[in-house]
Amino acid sequence: MGAGGHGGFGNTGGSKNPGNDKPKKKPRTIDDNVKEMKKDYPYTKDGYFGKKGRNSRVIETGNPEATSVDFFKKIGKGGFVDELPNGKGLRITFADGTVVTHRLVTKTPNSPAVDINISHSNIIKSQKVHFIKEGK
Repeated sequence: MGAGGHGGFGNTGGSKNPGNDKPKKKPRTIDDNVKEMKKDYPYTKDGYFGKKGRNSRVIETGNPEATSVDFFKKIGKGGFVDELPNGKGLRITFADGTVVTHRLVTKTPNSPAVDINISHSNIIKSQKVHFIKEGK
């Protein structure tokens, strides 16, 4: 009863990845997403997207709704998506407790928003980002 030619016991292959088991991936983090988004959206070395607005960060765009949806999908990649309890948007939760919400309708007319509430990150700060029409 030896290990055979494969280094395992009996019919095992002796591999660290036996059978059809896939190696476990490290859970995706918001930091992973931010690193990829820096090329698509204005980002400061202090950990903020867009430019400083009155009470939030602001990204100017030709199509605020479409841009906010794209931003939300990219920043939330790898998180768990569900609907906000009030039904007025979506929320993505990461394994570390970071939560990102997206609302198309906000108190600011025609200005969708993404709220980023960081649990742990070395490269991004908690912030609210509003998307506004260019030139306004």
